[in-house]
Amino acid sequence: MAALVLRPGCRLDGAALYRHVEQLLPPYARPRFLRLQERLAMTETFKQQKVRLAQQGFDPAGVPDPLFLLDETTKAYVPLGPALCQQVLDGRLRI
Repeated sequence: MAALVLRPGCRLDGAALYRHVEQLLPPYARPRFLRLQERLAMTETFKQQKVRLAQQGFDPAGVPDPLFLLDETTKAYVPLGPALCQQVLDGRLRI
C-alpha cells in the first residue's frame, strides 16, 4: 500500500496513475492499494507513521481515508468499497 497526499484542487485519475506506475515500476513493486490522506502523519523525528497505517490494513470499514485497488483488468486504480474488499478477502479477486 502507498499513502498519497494530493495537491489542493486535484483529484486522483486512476487510469493515468496506473499508466505512470506501469512505466516506472516492475510488477512486483507496484502498490496494490492506495490510501488518500489529507496529510501524512509524522513522528516527532519527521518519519512517517507507517506502523499505524499497516495495523489499520485495507478494510474500508475501518479506514477513514479513501482506498483504491490496482485493477489489472481495467488498467486503473479503482475505489475499494466493502464488496470489492470482500472479493479480495475471499480470494475471488486476486491481487
